[in-house]
Amino acid sequence: MNDDPSKRPKVPEGEEGKSENAFEALEEIERAIENLRKPTGTQQAPAKTCKDLAMAHPLLESGTYWVDPNQGSPVDAIEVHCNMERKETCVVAKPNQVFKGTWYVGEPGHVWFGEEMEKGFPFTYKADRVQLTFLQLLSSHATQNITYHCRNSVAYYDAERKNYKRAAIFMTSNDLELVAKRPPKFRYSVKTDECQYRENKWATTVFEFDTEKTRRLPITDIAPFDIGDSSQGFGLEIGPVCFS
Repeated sequence: MNDDPSKRPKVPEGEEGKSENAFEALEEIERAIENLRKPTGTQQAPAKTCKDLAMAHPLLESGTYWVDPNQGSPVDAIEVHCNMERKETCVVAKPNQVFKGTWYVGEPGHVWFGEEMEKGFPFTYKADRVQLTFLQLLSSHATQNITYHCRNSVAYYDAERKNYKRAAIFMTSNDLELVAKRPPKFRYSVKTDECQYRENKWATTVFEFDTEKTRRLPITDIAPFDIGDSSQGFGLEIGPVCFS
């Protein structure tokens, strides 16, 4: 066999670089396909949801992982908490706390924290609107808890007046107002309610949102009613919104 280098076919000038680029592109495509087939939950290889990650890796423990619900470039992947037991994708609020204090002095009544209180702000989360929308579409169930810290402020049930007229209102992700006790399809529930006694010490009421109407969550704002006096105060803990 003649292996004389001078007699080998010559590659046209510039074609070698093009071939290398083509091979690199093919390798990149292969890596992308493998990441989609069996994601690892890293920023470079995010899963579509925590459920998909759990199915690809049944032995993974609950913890922090990366997901990309819109399945575009991993550049916009989001960091979430995966509850592997429930296969939930949980997005954390930022910030997730509102410090305890007197946020509003004025006429009592429903006042929106994010829209109407001077130093208030709407609830935001560690995911952009696009990724949250895809999570809503990919899920059939959503949950979230919000803890209301109160001082001299009724949050839900008013033990003295024996009614719910001072209960807070919540704004949903799709601009629906959720109220207490009326009507059933627009209400929320409460796990614990220490604020009903309206005492001059800090207590808590935990609001619970559990729905198959996934477009409603996360909660974006709250309008307390029993506020307005300088002796009254409240604070919030905004729990993660979990989709499954």
